Amino acid sequence: MKWFEFEQLPVVEQVALLYKHGVYIGKRKERNRTLILFQLEGFYVEVFYAKYRHDIASLRCSDSTMLLDPYLEQIDVEYTV
Repeated sequence: MKWFEFEQLPVVEQVALLYKHGVYIGKRKERNRTLILFQLEGFYVEVFYAKYRHDIASLRCSDSTMLLDPYLEQIDVEYTV
């Protein structure tokens, strides 16, 4: 599935796909909203919550890694043997 196909689905189906098949990347706050980033197949989806985990204000999809930038500090890439 491509991100533009994902965007054509109803929001309820988008969220169900994210929770079932998406990979959680990170969470951040922006003003009074909580944002959560997922990777789904070859693209990223940022979920904007008006009320955390209850009311979704919007979703933003992209195949660009630019959506990762605000989350990079949270990602642990340390390799230990």
